[in-house]
Amino acid sequence: MSGPVLGIDLGTTNSVVAVAEGTRVQVLSDPDGNRLIPSVVSFHPQGDVLVGYPARERRLLDAKNTIYSIKRLIGRPWGSPEVERARERFAFDMREGPSRGVLVAARNETYTLPEISAFVLREVRRIAELSLGQECTRAVVTVPANFNELQRAATKAAGKVAGLDVLRILNEPTAAALAYGYGKGSRERIAIYDLGGGTFDITILELAGDVFEVLATAGDTFLGGDDIDLLIAEKMADAFLAHHRFDPRQDQQAFERLRAAAEWSKCQLSTEQEVTLRVEELAYGQGGVALDLQFALSRGSLESMIAPLVGRTFDVCEDALRIANLAPTQIDNVILVGGSTRTPMVRDRVADFFGREPLGTIDPDLVVAQGAALQGFALRAEKGSMPPSRAIGRVALKKLAPQTDPRGVARRQEIKEEIARERPKGPAFAPRPPPPPPPLSGRGPMPPPRNELEWDDEEEKTASTPSARPPAHTASGAPPSAVVVAMRPQVVVGTRAPSAPPASRPPLPNPSVPASRQALSSSGRPPERVTPPPPLPVRQSAPPPLPLPSAPPPAPPAPAPWGGDGDLFHAPPLPPTSDFVSSAGPAPIPEIPLMQAAPPLLLDVTPQTLGVETVGGYCEPVIRRNAAIPVEQTRIFSTATDGQQTVHVRIVQGESRLRDENQALGEILLEGLRQAHRGMVKIGVTFVMDANGTLGVRARDLETGREQIVSIQLVGAVSDEEVRRMQERQQRMM
Repeated sequence: MSGPVLGIDLGTTNSVVAVAEGTRVQVLSDPDGNRLIPSVVSFHPQGDVLVGYPARERRLLDAKNTIYSIKRLIGRPWGSPEVERARERFAFDMREGPSRGVLVAARNETYTLPEISAFVLREVRRIAELSLGQECTRAVVTVPANFNELQRAATKAAGKVAGLDVLRILNEPTAAALAYGYGKGSRERIAIYDLGGGTFDITILELAGDVFEVLATAGDTFLGGDDIDLLIAEKMADAFLAHHRFDPRQDQQAFERLRAAAEWSKCQLSTEQEVTLRVEELAYGQGGVALDLQFALSRGSLESMIAPLVGRTFDVCEDALRIANLAPTQIDNVILVGGSTRTPMVRDRVADFFGREPLGTIDPDLVVAQGAALQGFALRAEKGSMPPSRAIGRVALKKLAPQTDPRGVARRQEIKEEIARERPKGPAFAPRPPPPPPPLSGRGPMPPPRNELEWDDEEEKTASTPSARPPAHTASGAPPSAVVVAMRPQVVVGTRAPSAPPASRPPLPNPSVPASRQALSSSGRPPERVTPPPPLPVRQSAPPPLPLPSAPPPAPPAPAPWGGDGDLFHAPPLPPTSDFVSSAGPAPIPEIPLMQAAPPLLLDVTPQTLGVETVGGYCEPVIRRNAAIPVEQTRIFSTATDGQQTVHVRIVQGESRLRDENQALGEILLEGLRQAHRGMVKIGVTFVMDANGTLGVRARDLETGREQIVSIQLVGAVSDEEVRRMQERQQRMM
């Protein structure tokens, strides 16, 4: 299929679309020249669906039927703490949907969260088609690095509803690094500090030519500019309450106007020391007298309010650096991503933490879409994205291509032969075959089967401590409703070979290399260590700050006179594009040249541990956090009752050993098992995480080799039939 591949940054506050065509990567604009498209959808009384700037204006008039910041909630189950918090602060109505998902209600209709995001994607696609003069049906869509499986699946479903073939779900920090390092051929470590409207991510990458390797990632999917807006709005509400003895938080529409005013104040304070505004007719007193809000806010007051929020981001940064086994001063460059990084305090705190000024030549609002467009360009290129021969020795044991890619299959076989030639000869390892099942008639009548699994290895079960392996029954003595316990892992694909830190990289205190970076070969021994490349240079001291341009940055637009007609918030309108200029200098031209270079190779990691529920409310990890992807890992299960033919395996994602502290993703359903006594049916369940960070599952009867029927039932998942129905509804409405 020919035609462009769009790069779409589907943001919490704004969305951006870019494309790599001809010789440049360019950010596309709407007919009015706006490059930032507000991620807001409003349902008009006349039946129209407004998206972008018209919808953002409707938020001040009709907040109950205007949906925004939906990215913070997409893919989250109804009972999650994040949804509970959103129900308290958002004016629009939310309800529980099928499969424990979230629905929003507007104009007597309900919509899934992927459908709301699809309205935004459809508008972004329309803008791209107007700009390019051709149909656009393929895209690379970015998500926060810390998005879980449910959130990624929901984002991909939104693309389908919008009529887009989503070729890849790309992590936002990785996209930013790609835009920064593409074609440079440099060798450096960079940190991507991504603070957007609703989420925060920190990603540590190593760039080596056209290889972009993620060393560690961490994040908070409910921390961003929306929280700053809420703090300012709360302060405004307190001031109005103290002056007029009326709390505007009791009126959802009034509080939405305060939030809009708070967002404007925050943006203005990026370039000014103090702002003053007036919100007219915020409420009405006795006799219908209009009550206005007069409010002034200084940059110092704002920084005092948001200091705890900004401090939380550096707790996450320390976590990522600990995983990467690096100190802040070992980072060569820091890139800021997201509109919230335009706040001077954020830039100053980042500079203090890493000991160097962040780069001031990258537009934080546009760089993610540019990187996504570059990845789309690589996917449609005729050349494969495998590294050149000079880099194969460095990455071969760290990342293998998915088996579905013919190039990856050929390359995998070549690597296997390479390893076989280098590995010392020794006895081959053969797994112990399971014993044949005894006749069913020899043990009397079978009890009714339960959908449970139990440990397969008696020796491992005996050696396990109670704290590490919970007992097979609950405290009451009754078996749990769904017992899912895994045995020892079998690493199949995509882990990294362990290597000692070079002498020039002093380890952090108490360094620990995560298990995801260790591998077992098919012989049961650790793989041969690959000779590492020369260590990257370590800067002993931070470089001087980047020089400011000789010309001062353009001044923000002069505030319009307060007052006027109507009952809306009166302030200069928010700029349609990324026109806020930080003290580091003006934003660059939103285009980057396409280099005549090999397509980039992205080596990403999984952001959170993926596991299964075990007995007693515990969890057993299967694919650990920061494991290199694509990756496959297998657990061996056995049946828990005689005659069991169906098994439910509950999937969780998170770092805790307790099920309730992790995110429940859904269930794997295994059907058609052969009838046998308890423990006689042994099933290898393989979890496959592809390059998009999307989960796939395979299951095989170890004795017969027969593939089992597997279906994944994700929480809040959207079926193909629902996608088709939502597509038809959107085509009628837009």
